[in-house]
Amino acid sequence: MFNFTDAERAYLNEMRAITTNPQGQEVLVGLTEEETAFYMTHTRQFLTERRDRDGKARYLELHDKHERARFAVLGAEHVLRTENPPRH
Repeated sequence: MFNFTDAERAYLNEMRAITTNPQGQEVLVGLTEEETAFYMTHTRQFLTERRDRDGKARYLELHDKHERARFAVLGAEHVLRTENPPRH
């Protein structure tokens, strides 16, 4: 199981990039637990400049998969907000 830091969780929640899978694990939207662990480990390594060139192709594939799913979530939120606007 992958563990997000509090800062990662806050950022990912704001970006609509994190969800809970049927097993109750926090994962990136559109990715499995294993894919999330790979993606986040690769991201953390990149940010600390310990870059894994061997995993780059898989990282980019997972990034695209995750972003497509995240955009679908954002689109669904937009539809809900525009079809049911809040009343003031």
